[in-house]
Amino acid sequence: MIRKVNQIYISERIIKIFKSAKKFFVNLDSIDLKVSYKNDDSPLTILDTEVDQFIRKELKKINQDFALISEENSQQQANSEYAWIIDPIDGTKELINGSDEFTLNIALINNQKPILGAIYQPMKDCIFLGGTDLPPKKIINEKTELLSNKNNQICNVLISKSHSSEEEINFCGKVMSNFKGSKVIRMGSSIKFCRICEGIADLYPRFGDIYSWDIAAGHAILKAFGGDILDSDLREISYDMKEKQLIKGFFAFSNKKRLDFLKKIDS
Repeated sequence: MIRKVNQIYISERIIKIFKSAKKFFVNLDSIDLKVSYKNDDSPLTILDTEVDQFIRKELKKINQDFALISEENSQQQANSEYAWIIDPIDGTKELINGSDEFTLNIALINNQKPILGAIYQPMKDCIFLGGTDLPPKKIINEKTELLSNKNNQICNVLISKSHSSEEEINFCGKVMSNFKGSKVIRMGSSIKFCRICEGIADLYPRFGDIYSWDIAAGHAILKAFGGDILDSDLREISYDMKEKQLIKGFFAFSNKKRLDFLKKIDS
C-alpha cells in the first residue's frame, strides 16, 4: 500500500509544471497549430500533443509508480491506487478560435476518488488548486487568494459555449424561475468549475457524454470548496482507471443548498 501523499508538496510541484508549460503559449498568434480531428470530430492541435508529453514527463518525476491517464494517450500502470488524470488542453476549440478560456488540467485520484485538482489558464497566468488536504485557492500574478463559499442569493448557471443542448437551456429556465435576477453564463473549458469557486455562479449542468479528464481536476477543487460534481442521476462519480471513463452527464454545484435545489427539481 502506498503511503498518504503530501498534497502541499505535490501542489507546489504542479505550480512549477504549469509555470514551465506557459512557454508553449508564448507568441501563440505565430504558431502553426496543425489542426487535425479525432474519430469523435473533436479537434487536436500540435500543442495538445506537446503539452501532454511535457506534463506526463514532469509528473513522472513526482512519483514513478502512479498510474497515468490522459486525453491524448493510453493509460499506464493502472494497478496503482493513485492515478493522475490529465487534460493537457481543455477547450481546444477556444484555443483555435483565439479565446483565452482554454485550460491545462491535472487531477490526482486515490482509490477512484479525486483528492487533488489543479487547473491553469495560461493566457491569464492563473492557477486554481484544491484537495482533501489543500484548501481551495487561486494564484494570479504571484498573489494567492483563498476561495470560500459566498452563499449567493441568486443562482447563476454556467453552460458551454459549444456544447449546450436544449435540455440544458430548459434546465436554466427552471433555475431562472426559482432565483429571480439570475443569469446564464456561456463559457468554454473547465474554467467553469473555477467560476463556481469564485462565487460567480452556483450551478453547471452538462446533459451529454463527457470524459473523466474533462472534470476530474475541477471535481477535486470543487469538493475542497464545499461543492461537488454528481452524475446526471445525482449519484457519486467514481473514477475507474481501468478504462477511459465516459460519464453520461453531470451537475456541478457550489454547496448543499444548491444540491437540495437540484433534488427538488429532479423529484
